[in-house]
Amino acid sequence: MGYKNRKKCLLFIFVFLIFSVIEGQVYPEDPLEPVADHSFGSRSKELSHSIDTHNCGKGCGAILSHNSQYIMNPSLSLMERTFTFSALYHYKKSGSISVSDSRTSKVAGGVAYVHHDGLNLIRSNFAFPFHERVFFGMNFSAYLGDYAPIQRRGGQSYSFDVGMSAIISSFMLVGFAATDVVTVKGNSIPRKLNFQMEFKISDFIFINNAWQYHLEPDKEKFPDKRSELKNFDFYTGAEFRYNWFRAGMGFNNLSYNRDFSWDTTLKTFSLAFYQPHAGGIYGSFMYNKDYMTFTVNIVWEPNVSRQ
Repeated sequence: MGYKNRKKCLLFIFVFLIFSVIEGQVYPEDPLEPVADHSFGSRSKELSHSIDTHNCGKGCGAILSHNSQYIMNPSLSLMERTFTFSALYHYKKSGSISVSDSRTSKVAGGVAYVHHDGLNLIRSNFAFPFHERVFFGMNFSAYLGDYAPIQRRGGQSYSFDVGMSAIISSFMLVGFAATDVVTVKGNSIPRKLNFQMEFKISDFIFINNAWQYHLEPDKEKFPDKRSELKNFDFYTGAEFRYNWFRAGMGFNNLSYNRDFSWDTTLKTFSLAFYQPHAGGIYGSFMYNKDYMTFTVNIVWEPNVSRQ
């Protein structure tokens, strides 16, 4: 069996396992009764924490990480040409598995299954080059179960993300995207606009910054959200790389928080041992005044031929 046929077989098995996990579950469409803010956990607990340890170890808004395309911008899968399998554990009772391929073809594709508290998320990714330095992408997402921002128990929603990114120079990368831009079925998922920048210094130091603007804050049910930088999420971080060793740190502050302060700002740290086109392991630790967690992420990147 050729390599491409083996890859198709692996993708089929992966998708089959995902749907086997959720088969038979019932997601009632009944609306929520009013609930207390803390019933969905900390306001700082983002879905991204269960998707990508590498990214969230440096603030959760980075462009360069193995699963960044599943967080803010679907076109980012073409920023680095890899074939990646990922398995992540997020303390506690959360995690994800994913496969992505931007190496064996000029286009990129992948799928991720994420369990985040009571939410089962299935997100597929497709990206293509418009130019050798400009990329476009799209995600299709199925939100099954509880979704904290709209305080929904159960239910099903299906939505699309669209995005573009560009390599401005060997030093600077940028990305712009709209997430959940169209909800095609179910409870509407609030739309957001994202802008990201990442700076690369001599392949040793990486500095990232991202802003996310909430276009439909009236659909988000957390009460008493902050008035400073209203409806904006802010992310920043940095990473140091040397040979197999990587270390990152970052900060973010979400518009769901009650105020914009050091206490509500999430501090993130990560350590990793990783070799490109081989794989490795990432660990992260995140905390603020009301929230503390850690994640462990195993990444495998078979060294396949690049097209």
